[in-house]
Amino acid sequence: MPAMLKDVSIPVSGGTMPAFMGLPDVAPAPALIIVPSVFGIVQAAKNTVEMFTANGYIAIVLDVFFRTIPGPKNIADKTEFAEALERNERFDADQGQRDMEAARDYALALPQCNGKWAMIGYCFGGRYTLRAGAYMGADAVAAFHPSKMGLELEAAAAMHVPASFHFGGADQQVPLAEIEAVQRALAGNSRAETYVYPGVGHGFTSPGGPSYDAGLARLSLERTLLMLDQLKSTVRI
Repeated sequence: MPAMLKDVSIPVSGGTMPAFMGLPDVAPAPALIIVPSVFGIVQAAKNTVEMFTANGYIAIVLDVFFRTIPGPKNIADKTEFAEALERNERFDADQGQRDMEAARDYALALPQCNGKWAMIGYCFGGRYTLRAGAYMGADAVAAFHPSKMGLELEAAAAMHVPASFHFGGADQQVPLAEIEAVQRALAGNSRAETYVYPGVGHGFTSPGGPSYDAGLARLSLERTLLMLDQLKSTVRI
């Protein structure tokens, strides 16, 4: 039986949040809540869901911007690019966290879920993996070229779950000083791994982007999957 991919609506306070979900062909399985870049559920995000699902995970990518300017935004379209930046500035981090918690509850209630879950963040979404690990009960977290993690150093210091973070050493959106601050905050967590890839810019896992690096995209994914694999050992009773 092939994996199932479909649009879903997740109940949240005041309405529903659109999402795109993949269910693997083997269950029970851990759930991955994916918080995408400011461009939302574009085709690349759907491809990410399909990839994680093919590796044996329930994967759900969220339209976390549904309360302000919803939907996918095309990076090549000037108007949509501006909308993506606007909704980033207007985003309510605390309300967003509550919506992500609703997505967690939705995933854990699925009969195919083994009771374990992790958050995966891309760019904008990376910051929230620290909140997930510290305050939202995630069993593991991972992020690729995450931004604004420096705003969550308290959460980083409070987080003790397995983590895999991947930074570009030449990311103009994420200063090296910020990466080093995050590493210091994580120093007490022996299960947190951070990788800084020298000379690599922002969005190195994004096909078609100016900094895309197929080799590093594959390496960072392999490292993340190795970390996440431990979540498969628990089966819901």
